[in-house]
Amino acid sequence: MSEDVIVIDGSYLEGGGQIVRTSIALSAITQKPVKIINIRKKRKNKGLSYQHIACVKAVKKLCNADVDGLYVGSEELTFYPNKISPKSFKLDIGTAGSISLVIQTLLPISAVIKKPTTITITGGTDVKNAPPIDYMKNVVLKVLSCVGVDANIEVLKRGFYPEGGGVVKLTLKPSKIKEIELIEHSEDKKVEGIAYAQNLTDDIPKRMRKSCSELLMKNGYLPNIKLENSKGISTGAGIVLWCDTVGESCLGEKGLRSEIVGKMAAERLLEELKSGMALDKYMGDQIIPFLAMGKGRVGVSKITNHTRTNIYVVENFFDVKFEIEEYNENGCNGHIIKTEG
Repeated sequence: MSEDVIVIDGSYLEGGGQIVRTSIALSAITQKPVKIINIRKKRKNKGLSYQHIACVKAVKKLCNADVDGLYVGSEELTFYPNKISPKSFKLDIGTAGSISLVIQTLLPISAVIKKPTTITITGGTDVKNAPPIDYMKNVVLKVLSCVGVDANIEVLKRGFYPEGGGVVKLTLKPSKIKEIELIEHSEDKKVEGIAYAQNLTDDIPKRMRKSCSELLMKNGYLPNIKLENSKGISTGAGIVLWCDTVGESCLGEKGLRSEIVGKMAAERLLEELKSGMALDKYMGDQIIPFLAMGKGRVGVSKITNHTRTNIYVVENFFDVKFEIEEYNENGCNGHIIKTEG
């Protein structure tokens, strides 16, 4: 292992936990140690939270890493990876911290593992400021299959803030990352989705689906939205939609009528689809590590600070440069992200 430690500034641009997640994953893949400073320095609650610690612990387990600074509130972390040794294990975030973000951290490691591994994660499946688990399962995995990622997500229980209690099984299989060329949306008019509630009345998912479906049909789309009502230790509701490789969602909250939740999800999806690009703004940042490994070009509706932040981190680990261009062809209005080098 090289003695040169890559230093990443955790306060760069949006300065969030994604810097930690991407840095740790790429450290394991490249076998290059990394030191992350100023972790979440601009945030009200600075430093590492339970969710970030869970991400680091998951990767640490897969590569027998040595870690300094792994505690809640830590603003500096050094990660020394060792040889990746895939093993199946269970991980409890300990709060309603996002399971999706742990999965986001682990997915790139499919590029270097030699045998399948299953990680069972307990925490939040549907929480604020994180991708819902159904988005990960139905959009992220679909897009990443185009670059060669072989993975599976099985939702065993849902978990909402503050109790959590969701359980998800992630299976990673050895994957050969390949070049991708995915610019424009397929123009598929079928919108699939799931309207779900836990520990609430059956009418809530139905009302979300009805208002959502009406707006989608009014705009020429064909909705096929499933209903789910479950029991668990936490209470919540939401709706996730996807149209081929583009997804959106809305999480229920107290005081927000079910009809409004459904309508908001539909409006958000229609706004993403209006760009005509293959990927939504959330997928735009998640694809970056895979673009670095496999090269290619993708079309994205919008370039976010999350995307630019991920580019900053990835360029520190790989001999690659990213270019972002505006794209206005065939009625599309968005951006292309491509690799150089």
